[in-house]
Amino acid sequence: MSRYPRLLAGLAVLALAYWGLGGFGRPGAAPESDAQVDSTPDSTLVGQNAMGGPDDGLHLGLSPLTGPSTHPQILETASGWEEVTIGRNESFYVALKRSGLEHGTIMQVVNAAEPHVDLRKVRRGDTFHLAREGEQLEAVRFDVDLENFLIVQRELEGMSATVAHYPVQRVVRVARGVIQTNLFDALLAQDADPALADQLAEILGWNIDFFRDLRVGDEFELLYAEYTREERSVRDPEVLDVHFTNRGTLYSAYRFDNEFGLAAYYNGDGDSLERQFLRAPLKFSRISSKFSHRRLHPILKRYRPHYGVDYAAPIGTPVFATSDGKLIKRTRDRASGNFVGIRHGNGYESYYLHLSRFAKGQKVGQMVKQGDVIGFVGSTGWSTGPHLDYRIKRSGKWVNPRKLDLPPADPVADSRKAEYDDQVNRLDRMIDAAPAGESNFVIARTPANPGGSITGR
Repeated sequence: MSRYPRLLAGLAVLALAYWGLGGFGRPGAAPESDAQVDSTPDSTLVGQNAMGGPDDGLHLGLSPLTGPSTHPQILETASGWEEVTIGRNESFYVALKRSGLEHGTIMQVVNAAEPHVDLRKVRRGDTFHLAREGEQLEAVRFDVDLENFLIVQRELEGMSATVAHYPVQRVVRVARGVIQTNLFDALLAQDADPALADQLAEILGWNIDFFRDLRVGDEFELLYAEYTREERSVRDPEVLDVHFTNRGTLYSAYRFDNEFGLAAYYNGDGDSLERQFLRAPLKFSRISSKFSHRRLHPILKRYRPHYGVDYAAPIGTPVFATSDGKLIKRTRDRASGNFVGIRHGNGYESYYLHLSRFAKGQKVGQMVKQGDVIGFVGSTGWSTGPHLDYRIKRSGKWVNPRKLDLPPADPVADSRKAEYDDQVNRLDRMIDAAPAGESNFVIARTPANPGGSITGR
Protein backbone atom coordinates (compact mmCIF):
# COMPACT_ATOMS: atom_id res chain seq x y z
CA MET A 1 0.00 0.00 0.00
CA SER A 2 1.38 3.43 -0.91
CA ARG A 3 1.83 6.21 1.62
CA TYR A 4 -1.43 8.11 0.94
CA PRO A 5 -3.88 5.16 1.04
CA ARG A 6 -2.33 4.11 4.36
CA LEU A 7 -2.74 7.68 5.67
CA LEU A 8 -6.38 7.81 4.54
CA ALA A 9 -7.08 4.43 6.16
CA GLY A 10 -5.59 5.63 9.44
CA LEU A 11 -7.67 8.80 9.37
CA ALA A 12 -10.80 6.74 8.71
CA VAL A 13 -10.11 4.57 11.77
CA LEU A 14 -9.61 7.67 13.95
CA ALA A 15 -12.81 9.21 12.63
CA LEU A 16 -14.81 6.08 13.41
CA ALA A 17 -13.44 5.99 16.95
CA TYR A 18 -14.21 9.70 17.46
CA TRP A 19 -17.78 9.20 16.10
CA GLY A 20 -18.30 6.28 18.50
CA LEU A 21 -17.68 8.68 21.38
CA GLY A 22 -20.19 11.14 20.03
CA GLY A 23 -17.34 13.36 18.91
CA PHE A 24 -19.20 14.77 15.90
CA GLY A 25 -22.19 15.82 18.01
CA ARG A 26 -25.78 14.74 17.44
CA PRO A 27 -27.09 16.60 14.39
CA GLY A 28 -29.26 13.62 13.43
CA ALA A 29 -30.06 11.37 16.38
CA ALA A 30 -31.10 7.82 15.59
CA PRO A 31 -34.87 7.25 15.58
CA GLU A 32 -36.23 5.83 18.82
CA SER A 33 -38.56 2.87 19.20
CA ASP A 34 -42.25 3.14 20.05
CA ALA A 35 -41.25 2.11 23.55
CA GLN A 36 -39.06 5.17 24.13
CA VAL A 37 -39.23 6.77 27.56
CA ASP A 38 -39.25 10.54 27.94
CA SER A 39 -36.09 12.31 29.07
CA THR A 40 -35.71 14.68 31.98
CA PRO A 41 -34.04 18.09 31.57
CA ASP A 42 -30.91 17.58 33.67
CA SER A 43 -30.41 13.85 33.43
CA THR A 44 -28.85 11.42 31.03
CA LEU A 45 -31.10 8.71 32.39
CA VAL A 46 -34.74 8.65 33.31
CA GLY A 47 -36.99 6.68 35.59
CA GLN A 48 -37.15 5.98 39.26
CA ASN A 49 -37.23 2.89 41.34
CA ALA A 50 -40.06 1.81 43.62
CA MET A 51 -38.62 -0.28 46.38
CA GLY A 52 -41.42 -2.82 46.02
CA GLY A 53 -43.25 -2.12 49.26
CA PRO A 54 -43.61 0.32 52.13
CA ASP A 55 -40.30 1.33 53.71
CA ASP A 56 -41.67 2.86 56.88
CA GLY A 57 -40.17 0.07 58.93
CA LEU A 58 -41.93 -0.40 62.25
CA HIS A 59 -44.86 1.79 61.23
CA LEU A 60 -46.00 -0.91 58.81
CA GLY A 61 -44.37 -3.93 60.39
CA LEU A 62 -41.82 -4.26 57.59
CA SER A 63 -38.05 -3.95 57.72
CA PRO A 64 -36.86 -0.96 55.71
CA LEU A 65 -34.75 -1.76 52.69
CA THR A 66 -31.18 -0.62 52.84
CA GLY A 67 -29.02 1.06 50.27
CA PRO A 68 -25.80 3.08 50.02
CA SER A 69 -25.86 6.66 51.23
CA THR A 70 -22.54 8.09 50.21
CA HIS A 71 -21.13 11.57 50.58
CA PRO A 72 -17.90 11.70 48.59
CA GLN A 73 -15.15 13.67 50.31
CA ILE A 74 -14.41 15.56 47.11
CA LEU A 75 -17.61 17.56 47.72
CA GLU A 76 -15.93 19.07 50.78
CA THR A 77 -12.36 19.36 49.51
CA ALA A 78 -12.90 20.77 46.02
CA SER A 79 -12.07 24.49 45.93
CA GLY A 80 -14.71 25.28 43.31
CA TRP A 81 -16.91 23.71 40.68
CA GLU A 82 -16.99 24.90 37.09
CA GLU A 83 -20.31 24.37 35.30
CA VAL A 84 -20.34 22.97 31.76
CA THR A 85 -23.61 22.83 29.80
CA ILE A 86 -24.10 20.63 26.75
CA GLY A 87 -24.76 22.84 23.75
CA ARG A 88 -26.75 22.30 20.59
CA ASN A 89 -25.60 19.24 18.62
CA GLU A 90 -22.82 18.81 21.18
CA SER A 91 -21.62 15.57 22.73
CA PHE A 92 -20.12 15.03 26.16
CA TYR A 93 -16.75 14.54 24.53
CA VAL A 94 -16.93 17.83 22.60
CA ALA A 95 -18.18 19.76 25.64
CA LEU A 96 -15.27 18.60 27.79
CA LYS A 97 -12.84 19.19 24.93
CA ARG A 98 -14.21 22.72 24.75
CA SER A 99 -13.45 23.04 28.47
CA GLY A 100 -9.78 22.27 27.84
CA LEU A 101 -9.61 18.59 28.81
CA GLU A 102 -7.43 16.12 26.95
CA HIS A 103 -8.67 13.03 25.12
CA GLY A 104 -7.18 10.60 27.64
CA THR A 105 -8.79 12.34 30.63
CA ILE A 106 -12.20 12.44 28.95
CA MET A 107 -11.99 8.73 28.15
CA GLN A 108 -11.12 7.95 31.78
CA VAL A 109 -14.30 9.76 32.87
CA VAL A 110 -16.44 7.99 30.26
CA ASN A 111 -15.09 4.56 31.20
CA ALA A 112 -15.48 5.12 34.94
CA ALA A 113 -19.10 6.26 34.53
CA GLU A 114 -20.07 3.50 32.07
CA PRO A 115 -21.39 0.99 34.64
CA HIS A 116 -23.92 3.60 35.76
CA VAL A 117 -24.63 5.90 32.83
CA ASP A 118 -23.83 6.13 29.12
CA LEU A 119 -22.27 9.56 28.61
CA ARG A 120 -22.69 9.20 24.85
CA LYS A 121 -26.41 9.83 25.35
CA VAL A 122 -26.31 13.30 26.87
CA ARG A 123 -28.75 15.93 25.67
CA ARG A 124 -28.66 19.63 25.03
CA GLY A 125 -28.99 21.48 28.34
CA ASP A 126 -27.52 18.72 30.53
CA THR A 127 -25.11 20.23 33.04
CA PHE A 128 -21.87 18.88 34.46
CA HIS A 129 -19.61 20.35 37.14
CA LEU A 130 -15.82 20.07 36.98
CA ALA A 131 -13.34 20.40 39.85
CA ARG A 132 -9.70 21.04 38.93
CA GLU A 133 -6.40 21.36 40.69
CA GLY A 134 -4.35 23.59 38.48
CA GLU A 135 -4.74 22.20 34.96
CA GLN A 136 -5.58 18.69 36.15
CA LEU A 137 -9.16 17.45 36.39
CA GLU A 138 -9.94 16.16 39.87
CA ALA A 139 -13.65 15.31 39.58
CA VAL A 140 -16.81 15.52 37.48
CA ARG A 141 -20.21 15.74 39.17
CA PHE A 142 -23.63 15.50 37.51
CA ASP A 143 -27.22 14.65 38.31
CA VAL A 144 -28.46 11.31 37.05
CA ASP A 145 -32.07 11.89 38.11
CA LEU A 146 -33.99 13.85 40.73
CA GLU A 147 -32.66 11.64 43.54
CA ASN A 148 -29.11 10.68 42.60
CA PHE A 149 -25.91 12.17 41.30
CA LEU A 150 -22.63 10.64 40.16
CA ILE A 151 -19.13 11.71 41.16
CA VAL A 152 -16.25 10.65 38.93
CA GLN A 153 -13.00 11.51 40.71
CA ARG A 154 -9.30 10.97 40.26
CA GLU A 155 -7.65 8.12 42.14
CA LEU A 156 -4.08 6.82 42.16
CA GLU A 157 -4.81 4.47 39.24
CA GLY A 158 -7.19 6.61 37.19
CA MET A 159 -10.80 7.64 37.68
CA SER A 160 -13.50 5.99 39.80
CA ALA A 161 -17.25 6.62 39.99
CA THR A 162 -19.41 6.87 43.11
CA VAL A 163 -23.20 7.09 43.30
CA ALA A 164 -24.44 9.62 45.86
CA HIS A 165 -28.00 10.36 46.93
CA TYR A 166 -29.87 13.54 47.69
CA PRO A 167 -31.92 13.30 50.91
CA VAL A 168 -35.49 12.20 50.08
CA GLN A 169 -38.37 12.07 52.54
CA ARG A 170 -41.15 9.51 52.57
CA VAL A 171 -44.30 11.19 53.85
CA VAL A 172 -47.30 9.01 54.73
CA ARG A 173 -50.62 10.87 54.55
CA VAL A 174 -54.33 10.27 55.00
CA ALA A 175 -56.79 11.92 52.63
CA ARG A 176 -60.57 11.79 52.90
CA GLY A 177 -62.96 13.17 50.33
CA VAL A 178 -66.40 13.22 48.77
CA ILE A 179 -67.03 13.08 45.03
CA GLN A 180 -68.68 16.24 43.70
CA THR A 181 -67.54 16.08 40.07
CA ASN A 182 -64.80 13.44 39.66
CA LEU A 183 -62.04 11.73 41.61
CA PHE A 184 -59.32 14.01 40.24
CA ASP A 185 -61.10 17.13 41.55
CA ALA A 186 -61.89 15.44 44.87
CA LEU A 187 -58.18 14.70 45.44
CA LEU A 188 -57.22 18.26 44.52
CA ALA A 189 -59.77 19.56 47.00
CA GLN A 190 -57.89 17.64 49.72
CA ASP A 191 -54.47 18.92 48.53
CA ALA A 192 -53.61 15.31 47.64
CA ASP A 193 -51.56 14.35 44.59
CA PRO A 194 -54.01 14.01 41.65
CA ALA A 195 -51.76 11.27 40.23
CA LEU A 196 -53.44 9.05 42.82
CA ALA A 197 -56.60 9.10 40.70
CA ASP A 198 -54.99 6.92 38.01
CA GLN A 199 -53.62 4.52 40.62
CA LEU A 200 -56.99 4.14 42.34
CA ALA A 201 -58.64 3.52 38.99
CA GLU A 202 -56.16 0.72 38.32
CA ILE A 203 -56.39 -0.81 41.81
CA LEU A 204 -60.19 -0.79 42.04
CA GLY A 205 -60.84 -0.80 38.31
CA TRP A 206 -62.14 -4.38 38.28
CA ASN A 207 -64.92 -3.33 40.71
CA ILE A 208 -65.59 0.32 39.84
CA ASP A 209 -65.65 2.02 36.45
CA PHE A 210 -64.29 5.41 37.50
CA PHE A 211 -65.53 6.99 34.27
CA ARG A 212 -69.11 5.73 34.43
CA ASP A 213 -69.93 4.45 37.91
CA LEU A 214 -69.02 7.41 40.14
CA ARG A 215 -71.87 9.33 41.73
CA VAL A 216 -72.03 12.62 43.63
CA GLY A 217 -71.68 11.73 47.30
CA ASP A 218 -69.35 8.74 46.84
CA GLU A 219 -66.70 8.82 49.58
CA PHE A 220 -63.12 7.65 50.02
CA GLU A 221 -60.48 7.25 52.73
CA LEU A 222 -56.93 6.89 51.47
CA LEU A 223 -53.57 6.13 53.07
CA TYR A 224 -50.67 6.86 50.74
CA ALA A 225 -46.96 7.67 50.68
CA GLU A 226 -45.30 10.46 48.75
CA TYR A 227 -41.59 11.02 48.12
CA THR A 228 -40.18 14.54 48.18
CA ARG A 229 -36.86 16.32 47.97
CA GLU A 230 -36.93 19.94 49.10
CA GLU A 231 -40.76 19.81 48.90
CA ARG A 232 -40.61 18.64 45.27
CA SER A 233 -42.10 15.30 44.32
CA VAL A 234 -39.46 12.90 42.98
CA ARG A 235 -41.45 9.66 42.64
CA ASP A 236 -45.04 8.71 42.02
CA PRO A 237 -47.06 8.30 45.25
CA GLU A 238 -47.86 4.81 46.56
CA VAL A 239 -51.36 3.78 47.60
CA LEU A 240 -51.11 1.75 50.82
CA ASP A 241 -54.75 1.40 51.87
CA VAL A 242 -58.02 2.70 50.39
CA HIS A 243 -61.71 2.45 51.31
CA PHE A 244 -64.06 3.67 48.57
CA THR A 245 -67.85 3.79 48.89
CA ASN A 246 -69.52 3.73 45.47
CA ARG A 247 -73.33 3.74 45.23
CA GLY A 248 -73.55 2.57 48.82
CA THR A 249 -71.13 -0.36 48.40
CA LEU A 250 -67.78 -0.28 50.23
CA TYR A 251 -64.67 -1.48 48.37
CA SER A 252 -61.32 -1.83 50.18
CA ALA A 253 -57.80 -2.47 48.95
CA TYR A 254 -54.57 -3.11 50.86
CA ARG A 255 -51.06 -3.11 49.45
CA PHE A 256 -49.10 -6.28 50.26
CA ASP A 257 -46.10 -7.90 48.59
CA ASN A 258 -47.11 -11.08 46.77
CA GLU A 259 -45.10 -14.31 46.67
CA PHE A 260 -42.78 -12.83 44.04
CA GLY A 261 -41.96 -9.77 46.17
CA LEU A 262 -44.05 -7.49 43.94
CA ALA A 263 -46.54 -4.99 45.32
CA ALA A 264 -50.11 -6.26 44.86
CA TYR A 265 -53.56 -5.32 46.18
CA TYR A 266 -56.07 -7.46 48.07
CA ASN A 267 -59.41 -6.94 49.78
CA GLY A 268 -59.97 -7.35 53.50
CA ASP A 269 -60.35 -11.13 53.17
CA GLY A 270 -57.06 -11.49 51.27
CA ASP A 271 -58.69 -12.05 47.86
CA SER A 272 -56.68 -10.57 45.01
CA LEU A 273 -57.96 -7.47 43.21
CA GLU A 274 -55.76 -8.40 40.26
CA ARG A 275 -56.03 -11.02 37.53
CA GLN A 276 -54.18 -14.14 36.35
CA PHE A 277 -51.46 -12.04 34.76
CA LEU A 278 -49.29 -10.07 37.16
CA ARG A 279 -50.25 -6.39 37.07
CA ALA A 280 -46.64 -5.51 36.27
CA PRO A 281 -43.59 -7.67 35.42
CA LEU A 282 -41.17 -5.83 37.74
CA LYS A 283 -40.76 -3.49 40.68
CA PHE A 284 -41.17 0.07 39.50
CA SER A 285 -42.20 3.52 40.70
CA ARG A 286 -43.90 5.01 37.70
CA ILE A 287 -45.27 4.34 34.26
CA SER A 288 -43.28 6.57 31.93
CA SER A 289 -45.41 5.94 28.82
CA LYS A 290 -48.85 4.36 28.45
CA PHE A 291 -50.48 2.16 25.82
CA SER A 292 -51.82 4.37 23.05
CA HIS A 293 -53.00 4.10 19.46
CA ARG A 294 -51.77 7.64 18.83
CA ARG A 295 -48.81 9.05 20.72
CA LEU A 296 -46.52 11.90 19.73
CA HIS A 297 -43.13 10.27 19.26
CA PRO A 298 -40.55 12.22 21.30
CA ILE A 299 -37.88 12.02 18.59
CA LEU A 300 -39.72 11.68 15.27
CA LYS A 301 -42.22 14.37 16.32
CA ARG A 302 -45.10 12.61 14.63
CA TYR A 303 -47.99 10.56 15.94
CA ARG A 304 -47.74 6.78 15.91
CA PRO A 305 -49.06 3.88 18.02
CA HIS A 306 -47.35 2.82 21.23
CA TYR A 307 -48.47 -0.76 21.84
CA GLY A 308 -46.88 -1.24 25.24
CA VAL A 309 -46.59 0.14 28.75
CA ASP A 310 -43.20 1.58 29.71
CA TYR A 311 -42.06 1.01 33.29
CA ALA A 312 -39.17 3.17 34.51
CA ALA A 313 -36.74 1.10 36.59
CA PRO A 314 -33.00 0.83 37.27
CA ILE A 315 -30.71 -1.07 34.95
CA GLY A 316 -30.42 -4.60 36.29
CA THR A 317 -33.90 -4.76 37.88
CA PRO A 318 -35.22 -8.34 37.51
CA VAL A 319 -38.08 -8.82 35.00
CA PHE A 320 -40.64 -11.54 35.75
CA ALA A 321 -42.82 -13.63 33.46
CA THR A 322 -46.32 -12.33 34.14
CA SER A 323 -47.97 -15.72 33.57
CA ASP A 324 -47.10 -19.33 32.81
CA GLY A 325 -46.06 -20.02 29.22
CA LYS A 326 -43.47 -21.08 26.64
CA LEU A 327 -40.52 -18.95 25.55
CA ILE A 328 -40.97 -18.13 21.85
CA LYS A 329 -38.48 -15.26 21.49
CA ARG A 330 -35.15 -14.58 23.15
CA THR A 331 -33.24 -12.40 20.77
CA ARG A 332 -32.23 -8.87 19.81
CA ASP A 333 -33.20 -6.41 17.12
CA ARG A 334 -32.34 -2.81 16.31
CA ALA A 335 -35.44 -1.16 17.78
CA SER A 336 -36.41 -3.47 20.64
CA GLY A 337 -32.90 -4.32 21.79
CA ASN A 338 -32.75 -7.52 23.82
CA PHE A 339 -36.29 -8.85 24.17
CA VAL A 340 -38.22 -11.92 25.30
CA GLY A 341 -41.55 -13.27 24.05
CA ILE A 342 -43.74 -15.78 25.90
CA ARG A 343 -46.80 -17.66 24.56
CA HIS A 344 -49.50 -18.24 27.16
CA GLY A 345 -52.80 -20.09 26.97
CA ASN A 346 -56.02 -18.80 25.37
CA GLY A 347 -54.26 -16.91 22.59
CA TYR A 348 -52.15 -14.58 24.76
CA GLU A 349 -48.51 -13.61 24.20
CA SER A 350 -46.37 -11.25 26.32
CA TYR A 351 -43.24 -9.35 25.28
CA TYR A 352 -40.49 -7.69 27.32
CA LEU A 353 -38.30 -5.15 25.46
CA HIS A 354 -35.00 -3.26 25.96
CA LEU A 355 -33.48 -5.79 28.39
CA SER A 356 -29.87 -5.34 29.44
CA ARG A 357 -29.40 -9.12 29.46
CA PHE A 358 -31.31 -12.38 29.59
CA ALA A 359 -31.69 -14.71 32.57
CA LYS A 360 -29.23 -17.60 32.48
CA GLY A 361 -30.21 -21.15 31.71
CA GLN A 362 -33.26 -20.41 29.53
CA LYS A 363 -33.82 -21.03 25.84
CA VAL A 364 -36.59 -20.78 23.25
CA GLY A 365 -39.08 -23.62 23.66
CA GLN A 366 -38.63 -23.83 27.41
CA MET A 367 -41.61 -23.46 29.76
CA VAL A 368 -41.52 -20.68 32.38
CA LYS A 369 -43.73 -20.10 35.41
CA GLN A 370 -45.38 -16.88 36.55
CA GLY A 371 -42.78 -14.99 38.57
CA ASP A 372 -39.73 -16.60 36.93
CA VAL A 373 -36.97 -14.09 36.17
CA ILE A 374 -36.57 -13.94 32.38
CA GLY A 375 -34.23 -10.94 32.06
CA PHE A 376 -33.10 -7.64 33.50
CA VAL A 377 -34.08 -4.03 32.78
CA GLY A 378 -31.81 -2.20 30.39
CA SER A 379 -31.70 0.45 27.73
CA THR A 380 -30.83 -1.58 24.63
CA GLY A 381 -32.27 -0.78 21.22
CA TRP A 382 -33.93 2.58 20.59
CA SER A 383 -33.92 3.89 24.13
CA THR A 384 -32.42 6.82 25.98
CA GLY A 385 -32.92 5.53 29.50
CA PRO A 386 -33.46 2.35 31.51
CA HIS A 387 -37.01 1.04 31.31
CA LEU A 388 -39.05 -2.00 30.35
CA ASP A 389 -41.55 -1.88 27.49
CA TYR A 390 -44.15 -4.53 28.36
CA ARG A 391 -46.58 -5.65 25.65
CA ILE A 392 -49.36 -8.21 25.30
CA LYS A 393 -51.00 -9.73 22.23
CA ARG A 394 -54.41 -11.38 22.31
CA SER A 395 -55.30 -13.47 19.26
CA GLY A 396 -52.58 -11.68 17.28
CA LYS A 397 -53.58 -8.11 18.20
CA TRP A 398 -51.88 -5.78 20.66
CA VAL A 399 -53.99 -5.02 23.74
CA ASN A 400 -53.52 -2.73 26.73
CA PRO A 401 -51.82 -4.80 29.48
CA ARG A 402 -53.39 -2.62 32.17
CA LYS A 403 -56.96 -3.36 31.03
CA LEU A 404 -57.08 -7.11 30.50
CA ASP A 405 -60.35 -8.75 31.56
CA LEU A 406 -59.13 -11.97 33.18
CA PRO A 407 -60.08 -14.24 36.10
CA PRO A 408 -58.78 -13.18 39.55
CA ALA A 409 -55.23 -13.96 40.58
CA ASP A 410 -54.46 -16.14 43.59
CA PRO A 411 -55.42 -14.87 47.07
CA VAL A 412 -52.94 -14.36 49.88
CA ALA A 413 -51.43 -17.77 50.66
CA ASP A 414 -52.65 -19.49 53.82
CA SER A 415 -49.08 -19.51 55.12
CA ARG A 416 -48.99 -15.68 54.97
CA LYS A 417 -52.57 -14.93 55.99
CA ALA A 418 -51.67 -14.00 59.59
CA GLU A 419 -48.96 -11.64 58.32
CA TYR A 420 -51.45 -10.07 55.93
CA ASP A 421 -54.13 -9.64 58.61
CA ASP A 422 -51.59 -7.91 60.86
CA GLN A 423 -50.68 -5.47 58.10
CA VAL A 424 -54.35 -4.77 57.32
CA ASN A 425 -54.91 -3.85 60.97
CA ARG A 426 -51.83 -1.62 61.07
CA LEU A 427 -52.80 0.22 57.91
CA ASP A 428 -56.36 0.79 59.09
CA ARG A 429 -55.11 2.07 62.44
CA MET A 430 -53.00 4.63 60.61
CA ILE A 431 -56.09 5.89 58.79
CA ASP A 432 -58.01 6.01 62.07
CA ALA A 433 -55.19 8.08 63.61
CA ALA A 434 -55.95 11.01 61.28
CA PRO A 435 -58.33 13.51 62.93
CA ALA A 436 -61.73 13.90 61.26
CA GLY A 437 -61.91 16.99 59.10
CA GLU A 438 -58.15 17.29 58.62
CA SER A 439 -57.11 17.65 54.98
CA ASN A 440 -54.25 15.45 53.73
CA PHE A 441 -53.06 14.75 57.27
CA VAL A 442 -49.42 13.68 57.77
CA ILE A 443 -49.10 10.39 59.69
CA ALA A 444 -45.33 9.87 59.43
CA ARG A 445 -42.18 11.36 57.92
CA THR A 446 -39.15 9.12 57.44
CA PRO A 447 -36.02 9.14 55.29
CA ALA A 448 -36.75 7.25 52.09
CA ASN A 449 -34.60 4.42 50.88
CA PRO A 450 -32.44 5.33 47.90
CA GLY A 451 -34.29 5.13 44.61
CA GLY A 452 -33.84 6.46 41.12
CA SER A 453 -32.62 5.04 37.87
CA ILE A 454 -29.13 3.84 38.84
CA THR A 455 -29.61 2.10 42.17
CA GLY A 456 -30.09 -1.61 42.47
CA ARG A 457 -27.52 -2.58 39.85
